[in-house]
Amino acid sequence: INIILTKDNNSYRSFYNALLHEGYRDLAALLQDGIPAVSSGNRKSSMDGMTSYGQLKTVLCEGGVPQRPVVFVTRPKLVDAIKKKLSCLGSDPGWVTVYGMAGCGKTVLTAEALRDHQLLEDYFPGGVHWISVGKQDKAGLLIKLQNLCSRLEHDSTLSQRSPLNIEEAKDRLRLLMLRKYPR
Repeated sequence: INIILTKDNNSYRSFYNALLHEGYRDLAALLQDGIPAVSSGNRKSSMDGMTSYGQLKTVLCEGGVPQRPVVFVTRPKLVDAIKKKLSCLGSDPGWVTVYGMAGCGKTVLTAEALRDHQLLEDYFPGGVHWISVGKQDKAGLLIKLQNLCSRLEHDSTLSQRSPLNIEEAKDRLRLLMLRKYPR
């Protein structure tokens, strides 16, 4: 590290990129805030003002995206497959459903795909809303639906009351998804 610090900014960026590509993402994340800026010509470099790893992390946290677990094993092929499906939503709005046995890593893989700054910038500039449903009784499901309605209506000029039942919540979410949030 001391040698890299005596070199130019390109050395620091190269070391950071090497950590990323060799599977040391946790170490790279520690260095990310110190990466020297690169002039990017005509390339857009912000996502609604999001220019740093810390801001990306905030957007993901606000959307409810789970954090990376302490013990993390990278599976690039599966993460890339999810990213590819998510990027398809740019031209054809819809849904991406990730399914599999309990404990196989669906949540971790999907959350990892969403940590791609470029993917969020290009296809989800307003951020994401993470919903974990699983097995729920009706009361628990209603609470989750009410919470989602509240999050999605946060910028609405009309202050709407929370849905009183599951059917009302489903109807409101259906309209929100079709009109305001097709992706």
